[in-house]
Amino acid sequence: MAAQAEATRFGWLTPDVLSIVAGALIAAVAPLDRLDYVARGLTASALADAAPSAQVLLVTASPEALREGLCERSLPGLLERGRARGALLIPPADAFCGGAASRAGAANATSAAGAAPVVRMPPELLRLSAGDVVGFFPLAAGERAPELGALGVSAAPWVLKKAPQSVPAVSLRDLADGQVPASALEGRVAVVAVGAGGVAPQAVATSALPPARGVAAVLGGLLDGGRRASAPAWVPALFVLLAGGLVWIARRRYGSLVATAALFLGVFALAAGQGVLAARAEASLIALPSALFGLAVAFAGVMIVRGLVVQRSVDRAAELIHRAALFRMQGVHTLPDEEFWPRVARLAEQAHPADLVLVAELPAGSWHLRFWNDRQGGGESLVAERRNDVRRPPYSSEQGVPAIRLSRRFLTKQDMPAVVVPLIAFGEIEGYVFFCGPVAEQTFSREPERAEHVGRELALLLRRKRLARTAQAGAGEARGGRSPEDDLVEGARVALDDLQLFGSLLRSAPVGLLYADAFGDVRFVAPEFAKWLRARDVTVPAESASAALPPGSLTLGDVLGATSASDAAVSLSSVMASDDGIELSVSAPEPAVLSVRPLRRESDGSSWIAGYVAALIPVQQAAPVSDNVRPLAVRDAADPLCAFQLGDVVADAVASAARATGRAVRLEPIRSATHALGHRGELGQVLEAFLTDVAGRGLPGHGPVVSVREAPQGVQLSILDVGFGLGLPESALQRVLTAPGSAPAGLEPLGRLILAVEDSHGHAELKTNDGWGITLTVTLLRAHPRAFVSANEGGKPAAQQNVIAIGRAGPK
Repeated sequence: MAAQAEATRFGWLTPDVLSIVAGALIAAVAPLDRLDYVARGLTASALADAAPSAQVLLVTASPEALREGLCERSLPGLLERGRARGALLIPPADAFCGGAASRAGAANATSAAGAAPVVRMPPELLRLSAGDVVGFFPLAAGERAPELGALGVSAAPWVLKKAPQSVPAVSLRDLADGQVPASALEGRVAVVAVGAGGVAPQAVATSALPPARGVAAVLGGLLDGGRRASAPAWVPALFVLLAGGLVWIARRRYGSLVATAALFLGVFALAAGQGVLAARAEASLIALPSALFGLAVAFAGVMIVRGLVVQRSVDRAAELIHRAALFRMQGVHTLPDEEFWPRVARLAEQAHPADLVLVAELPAGSWHLRFWNDRQGGGESLVAERRNDVRRPPYSSEQGVPAIRLSRRFLTKQDMPAVVVPLIAFGEIEGYVFFCGPVAEQTFSREPERAEHVGRELALLLRRKRLARTAQAGAGEARGGRSPEDDLVEGARVALDDLQLFGSLLRSAPVGLLYADAFGDVRFVAPEFAKWLRARDVTVPAESASAALPPGSLTLGDVLGATSASDAAVSLSSVMASDDGIELSVSAPEPAVLSVRPLRRESDGSSWIAGYVAALIPVQQAAPVSDNVRPLAVRDAADPLCAFQLGDVVADAVASAARATGRAVRLEPIRSATHALGHRGELGQVLEAFLTDVAGRGLPGHGPVVSVREAPQGVQLSILDVGFGLGLPESALQRVLTAPGSAPAGLEPLGRLILAVEDSHGHAELKTNDGWGITLTVTLLRAHPRAFVSANEGGKPAAQQNVIAIGRAGPK
């Protein structure tokens, strides 16, 4: 507990915070001494005062005048008459005015104390920076110290000097000849230097030799209060702390670009603040390079050090999210269009047979379609209709109403028909799907409701994608100050937990489990289910550590196709049409029941399929029997013995057989209720297969005739003209009645029908009709359905499941 408390106490010492503190310490220590010295001198020079100096007068003498002894003869008298503060001789002028300086020094020692001193300037007195005079070193103890002090020269590291053009300058000859009155020296220090002769009065100042101009400018600034010194060490340190904190906040809340802008803002504030401080306070010169270096260290810590930590976290999170991407089943709106629309095409191809499937996107606010195809990567080149306007045929009727229709001139291949299905959800067109080819045309003519159902489900899927993207965009605009890295790490942590939990569930399940997403792509398959699929020659990708499969590697249509090798295999549309799902009996490699159900989601009054789940449930095998005993077929748990109307089952089978063969299968009018007892699903399937076989073999105009009636012994189904279809006499057909499980080749549909009748506790018989063909008669047990009424809590009869109440309920 103590260690945890200690860790919590120092939890704020993150690498970026430590880098800011390190930058402040660097600014306080100022390790860049030489650069700081130059920077202070440049700062003092940049802030030179342009006001005319009233403390200094630059006096220049030409070499000719100095050699003639003009300075030595006239300087003492000029200083006295002009009541000057004194004179400062700048080498090499001191060599020509030395005598005057010596006499003046002696006079100062013996006569009045108020005489103007004349002092030679020692070269070691000057403080230089970048070749320019910026201040004066401390005065050494010696004979000149009092004299220099009398002229106002004192120790000053840096001085806000006067601008060179603001220091008054005159020629010594002009002063000696009286062209400039001696009163110009009153109260001033005369800086005597060597200058060029014969120059204009306005160019006298610039004619002086270095360092006379710099000395005059610095001395004038010093006497006017321009002394400056280094600022306290805590000033740049505090600034780096504040600027680094600003960069840190900008980096966390707004990103790297804003943080970089904050850095430039800090640098500008540092330069501007240095200028403002240096102009007003004496101890104000900051170690600018060291402060900038400290700020750079703080910025590098915030941007680079934190960026490295975040990058390491992002890399680990990206790896987890890459694995967890296989688990994002509901996020159809997160898929890019290049992946979303081809997957919609694959889903449509699984649900409705077709040689080619195209899907078309209708962008928001547009009337023109954009085509997608899974196989060729795009369908624009396959479409002959170039206008792509949904208000025109074939996308809408002549009246402009979108409806399912068959078009024969839609594709570039004129001989390939196309079933045009508008995808409409809540009255809005979300897109189109096109089932192309003769297979699609035959399926549409036989089962038109199939295309309608598939179109409705696809429309709901597209609408869900559009609404989710709109909501996601709105949430992004309203996003708070949380950084994307925080969301990434949090999402990766949640994804990892889900990944481990789901993987353990699939690996530990006692039965085979399978999950397919909304596109019909199998995403999770348990080992038992994968083993069953491989036994049925279905290619299953290698299992990952999390039992997850990538999209497109295995489809739910492949799984359903493995349940039967015949053309009557269950399709995905059957699963879509049933809210409770379907259950299929499978026998190889071991008897089991395959249950497939759609997972529906509801929101805003709409319902859509968000995925599919399947379970492979083993069925306990019966005890082994002798080789000469035929075992009973495994009964489908979804097809129990029940009462039903035989007339409805027969009518559906006759209609399906007629559509499949294209030949007439006649059904006599049914004039009774024909309630029978049996396995309705099995009887309907085998009866449809038998009628299709008989009608397909018969001669044109001699199709079977089917009738259903009530008889004393039960409900009878009669099929006339069986012999014409099978091409066999009655004697050969009697063998099937005796051994239906071992029917000869070509009579398997009849054998399956007789087995189904016997399983439903009925019997079948064959007889000849005096040259009018052979009649198959099937007799089933008559059922007497009863209606059971139960009373509810209010004493009123409760509604039956087979009774539909019509009209508005009255008040209670």
